[in-house]
Amino acid sequence: MNHRPAGRRKGVTAEVLRGPFDPGGQPLVKRDNHLHLSLFAWNVRNGLSASKAVLSDPQRHRDFWEWPTASKLLKEAERSGFDSQLQYGMWSGYGGATGWNDAQLDFATAATGSAAITERLGIYTTIHVGYGFHPVLIGKMTASIDHMSAGRLGVNIVAGSNAADYAQFGLDGPPSQEVRYAIADEFTTALKYLWTSDEPVDFEGEYFTMYGAQVNPRATSRPRPLLIAAAGSDIGLDYATRQCDALFVTSQDNDIEGYAKRAKKIHDMAAEHGRKARVCAMCYVVMDESDAKALDTVEWMKSQIDDEALQTWLLRAGHVLNSERQQLDADQVGTARTEEAKTDPYLGIGQKFYESLGLGMGAYRLFGSYETVAHQMIDLYEAGVEQVALCFFDPLKGVQQMREHVIPLLRARGYHQNPV
Repeated sequence: MNHRPAGRRKGVTAEVLRGPFDPGGQPLVKRDNHLHLSLFAWNVRNGLSASKAVLSDPQRHRDFWEWPTASKLLKEAERSGFDSQLQYGMWSGYGGATGWNDAQLDFATAATGSAAITERLGIYTTIHVGYGFHPVLIGKMTASIDHMSAGRLGVNIVAGSNAADYAQFGLDGPPSQEVRYAIADEFTTALKYLWTSDEPVDFEGEYFTMYGAQVNPRATSRPRPLLIAAAGSDIGLDYATRQCDALFVTSQDNDIEGYAKRAKKIHDMAAEHGRKARVCAMCYVVMDESDAKALDTVEWMKSQIDDEALQTWLLRAGHVLNSERQQLDADQVGTARTEEAKTDPYLGIGQKFYESLGLGMGAYRLFGSYETVAHQMIDLYEAGVEQVALCFFDPLKGVQQMREHVIPLLRARGYHQNPV
């Protein structure tokens, strides 16, 4: 038994410490014939663009995260029919000529500001666990944001794996994958208690303890805010299907068949726990009036990839953004990278992955005309992907293109309903 502080107030004992745990049930995870559209990575410099092409117009392509522009972007996304905004959680960026992700709005401030200037848009924020944040602190912040947004909050839980970020908090890390997801599991259970319990709670876990813990206001969402996770390994998928409602995945080679296979696996895993899951994909979008015009922009961006920023990403990442855990050799990522890999034109990772990392950080690519992009989104939906997190090279223009061209096509074909 843990030491119980003398000043504690009386609390009900938490009988469950790990998931599945859904007091009051799950939130609604899907709507029939509706592709959920999220504006993604609007809160970080460059978004997912590691290309010096962003320097051609820094205000539009690099610095859209700054609040004077971001606030307009969020209002435009709501007006255009997007369902939610999803913040990219970052604590340190990757530098280079573009300062890739070096500046960002934090999970609490950006979510609160978003809630204050919108009325319908889902407010999906991203929180890392493992850096010493306590569930009571995060429970209080998120419940308050949910209250201010009238129940529009969603929380993306990330089991932090960036050693540079651990070091910023004075910690050695990251822990093993098993420990990281065990921390996330316990953290999520404690968060659900805080969001829903009418009484103070005593929680004695392996990683977190709290006595007489309660937040007021509790979460406004019923039964609670939506929980999101991005998981690739079987350990991560096990956590996510037991505890979360929406799961972001990728597919080997980023093909439709791979997404269909991943979607089926996730739905089957969730069903084993008596739960449902919304399958989501991170997408990088470059579109124009024709395929040719869009691909001209893509080729220009490829020629401007920020090698220095990618070098830093490869040094810190030590992993590949692939849900099937495809691994590169040790000398291609992490501290074991060789000088030969560093001087290779494609940094030792091959042209395909080099370009995928530079244009979208490994996201599924939506490149082409408005018709092509709409068709690609429909293909994803038919494969079982019910939510797409869209990051644009030019976010303001991209959101306007979605409103004027792509969303009308999705609605005309029965794949996107009017906002609720």
